[in-house]
Amino acid sequence: MLPDILKPGLSVVFVGTAKSTASAEAGHYYAHPQNMFWNLLEASGLTDGVFVPASEDHSVTRFGIGLTDLVASRAASSDSLLRAGDFDVPGFVGRIERFGPAVVAFNGGESARRVARHLGHPPPEEGPAGWSVAGAEAYRLPSSSSANATGGYELKRRKWVEFGRWVSGLGAAKAPG
Repeated sequence: MLPDILKPGLSVVFVGTAKSTASAEAGHYYAHPQNMFWNLLEASGLTDGVFVPASEDHSVTRFGIGLTDLVASRAASSDSLLRAGDFDVPGFVGRIERFGPAVVAFNGGESARRVARHLGHPPPEEGPAGWSVAGAEAYRLPSSSSANATGGYELKRRKWVEFGRWVSGLGAAKAPG
């Protein structure tokens, strides 16, 4: 499976549910050609206008960005293929405590719902969650997966741009590259 891409003091850690089988095979996060994560990340402004391809996923830390998933032990291209025991929410919370990012950004609803339930919060709508994970502000984004096409790409893009502005408004310090 893919290792987390984390280091202390990041501005944002993006949290997925599980790696897709395409990502596991490629050895890189969001590697399925129909997953728009890298385009949406560029649009958010968090990479200073630089497009980072999946093959260079480890380079995101230079922009103060990290990547992780709630399910570390399996790859699944659909959340419906996962079992309750696959989710390691306490382990995720421990990683956030250890690395101390300013923001935790859930890439879609399933990971946000699982963490909210674990922490005793209602499932968040898209946008700021109004609660934190180990001191990191929580935010729910629309999924970058093309399998979740609700509203289409342009709506997703607007919401990710809005997220980038929200993070900038927090003054979340970027980690040095």
